[in-house]
Amino acid sequence: MLSMAKSSKVVVSCAGPFGRYGEASVKACVMGGAHYVDITGEVAFVERMIADYGEVATNAGITLCPFAGYDCVPAELGMWLVGKALEEDGNDAKLGTLALNFGGEGGGFPRGTLNTILDGVEGKGPSRKDGDPRFYPEEYRNVARSALSLSNFAFPTYQMGQFTGPNFMSVVNVPVLCRAASTLGFTSDLKISDKVSIVSNPSIHNGYGLFGAQVYIAILFTCGMASMIRPFRSWLRRKLETYSYYGNPSGRVLLDVRGSSTTNDGTYATAKCTFPGDPGIYATGLFAAGVAGALLKATYLDSEFPLPLVGFHSPVAALHVCRPGLLVDHLEEMGAQIKVELIPERRAAAREIDVSKLRSKL
Repeated sequence: MLSMAKSSKVVVSCAGPFGRYGEASVKACVMGGAHYVDITGEVAFVERMIADYGEVATNAGITLCPFAGYDCVPAELGMWLVGKALEEDGNDAKLGTLALNFGGEGGGFPRGTLNTILDGVEGKGPSRKDGDPRFYPEEYRNVARSALSLSNFAFPTYQMGQFTGPNFMSVVNVPVLCRAASTLGFTSDLKISDKVSIVSNPSIHNGYGLFGAQVYIAILFTCGMASMIRPFRSWLRRKLETYSYYGNPSGRVLLDVRGSSTTNDGTYATAKCTFPGDPGIYATGLFAAGVAGALLKATYLDSEFPLPLVGFHSPVAALHVCRPGLLVDHLEEMGAQIKVELIPERRAAAREIDVSKLRSKL
């Protein structure tokens, strides 16, 4: 692996659970001088890698981009798009409230994801040590605590015209968003609501998603309780020895984002994103390939533009200082559809934002 890293510009790591298999590729890239991308959703693993290799990577000028799959490119990109669109309003507007509605078609669970969940339930992941840096700054702790409160998982939430259920990926998305927000210059008073759309066409006939959200929450609760039972986990692990999910190329990941301004003047921005493929396999591959391609271009081919941030950063945070639209261009070339609009006032007409021109003001 060290030989591979020495002969590469960018290495993409996809072997999980990363708590079991991920460290070798990180170490090889840091020692071999290659930039790094992975598809992990394991915050504890990345926190451990930051503590062990972050300073060495930064000193060596290496960029490491974990969370480059479905966990957590869509959420982070959505935050960036609406946050920077609000700043286009020209009134010192800042992102104050972030709402995410995830949906999709044709999904399924890869074996690695299920093993990661089981490892987490059984406490087999990396643990913190005295002196380890925190994953995100202290001032964002209340942001994470509010977004991950029990009430956000126990009850449906009315958001963007429909009732939504809790996104079980929030336990990954929210910490990553808090870490990225500090890098991207978003306020520590940010409010995050990360949800799942249960119905594609909310109407009075389906209770605007209320009935489906209640059933969805009941299923999540049942699965969570079952995962606490050791015989069930043992049975599931045996099943996983012969289980494989090969993905669904005809699936889709759908994301609606709404960001409101801290100025409370009614200004808000929206982003509608469609990514081809199921979340676990095909869309994750698209996100990782897009991040790797953008990272290669930023560090090797686009030498006239600023380099990405070095050390450990989530993908959008690492690349936001480079050429505007770099990551979006790579994703759209692979079939992603992204539309961003700014609504300056509640009754004003929406203005479409050219995503390729959004840039950091830091």
